[in-house]
Amino acid sequence: MWRWLLFVLAVAVGCAGRQTPDGSEELVVSPIPVPQPVYPREELSNDLQELWKRVEEAVAVRPPEPPDGATEEVIHDWAEGAFRDWILRRQAATDRALSATKALRTHPLFERGIGTALFGYMYEDMAGSIRGAPVPEDIAADKELLEIYTSALTEHLTPFAELSARAYYACVALFVKLDDPQWGEWAYYCDARGGEVVETFRLEPPEPVEPEATLTQLVTGR
Repeated sequence: MWRWLLFVLAVAVGCAGRQTPDGSEELVVSPIPVPQPVYPREELSNDLQELWKRVEEAVAVRPPEPPDGATEEVIHDWAEGAFRDWILRRQAATDRALSATKALRTHPLFERGIGTALFGYMYEDMAGSIRGAPVPEDIAADKELLEIYTSALTEHLTPFAELSARAYYACVALFVKLDDPQWGEWAYYCDARGGEVVETFRLEPPEPVEPEATLTQLVTGR
């Protein structure tokens, strides 16, 4: 069963670029835990407010509850159904948020810094959600199978963790270039969270970024 389960997981993540299936559930949007901006959110540019809203909507696409049982049939239905649908919906919402970055390419450094911080959190949450997928009991009880399962899971969540770290490090670079003590809390936030992502997911620290790059380039490297 474990080989089949890993295959389903790979297919689910690999299909993540496709369109969101019909019948998506209504989102319950909650504030993202970032520092308060120097200026009230409603006074920021419309472009940044739109990006912020889309990131919140992406994060609000929460992973499904664990399967109700540990049989092969139950796990099959869950992995191919609820879990796969979550991956599809979450990636579609993430792509929608990413499309809003283009409008910020000429905005002030502090707005671009906020944008990178939001993307850092969004990708961190995505990686953490995949990592938190339930482990079937028969796999958890077998050390060798658990190691194989964990390795496969890590392989699929690592790209999201790398994007998170890249965004957080870009955030630090932008606020360092801004060199305004008012925004120091944001630089500290991004530095701390970026370091935590690198440590948690055992990544190499991202290469230094050029703050002059577009926001899309800063958070994706492309």
